[in-house]
Amino acid sequence: MDIASAVAERLALSPELRKVLKQGVLQPDREGDKVLRLDRNALPYRKRVRHHRARKRFIRGLLWKARLAHLEGREEDAVWCLGRALHYVQDGSVAVGPFHIFHDGREAELGRRKVMPQAMRLGEECALPSPLFVDLCLRSLAPKRSAKASMYQACLLSSALSCAVLSPPASSLRLAIDTRKAAGRHRAVFIPLAVIAGLSSALLLLQLDTPLLVPISALLAYLILRSDRTYYHLRCESRWFVPTQPQGRTV
Repeated sequence: MDIASAVAERLALSPELRKVLKQGVLQPDREGDKVLRLDRNALPYRKRVRHHRARKRFIRGLLWKARLAHLEGREEDAVWCLGRALHYVQDGSVAVGPFHIFHDGREAELGRRKVMPQAMRLGEECALPSPLFVDLCLRSLAPKRSAKASMYQACLLSSALSCAVLSPPASSLRLAIDTRKAAGRHRAVFIPLAVIAGLSSALLLLQLDTPLLVPISALLAYLILRSDRTYYHLRCESRWFVPTQPQGRTV
């Protein structure tokens, strides 16, 4: 809760949004989050997310929901999803130990510690408005045994992720130009090359009387398209700055 208050202070949130952020942080403890999974018979079911072992893909999804809500002007939804994500980031900073033997004690000790202003400040200074930066932060998330290390990581990542997610929705002119150039090159070079390679390989396989191998040509075309890493990288970056019309609360 203290970290949520520090984040709200640094982001200069209104009193109403500060309350929503804190409620979002507490929500996983009160009600829990559930995700869709498939059982052995490939039937869907809802499984509760484990607090201290939440998949980073799930946390990333919450951060993306928060970013999209921010772009659409749904600030309550944005800070609500952000708060839920920060809960799992902070829980993921605490080592649970074998059979959770040391978890309660470590979490209690962490709760007695004060927020580290230097870590909050460093997170804010290092934050970048980029989905790749978010991924880098999540990859660095790891449980710490000492309460001091856990608090430092929780403060650092909470501050960095919050600033990245709630950053201004306007992209730089350089990013827009680079993305437009990459898209033009992708259409002019990679798409024709993929089509030619796919059709040529399919015809060759048919001439060799191996029709069962024709799907390989589609795979070849797909790999050629995906080899344009610059285009997909810039497209991913641009998705961080795609505002839409404001909508009602849907999260």
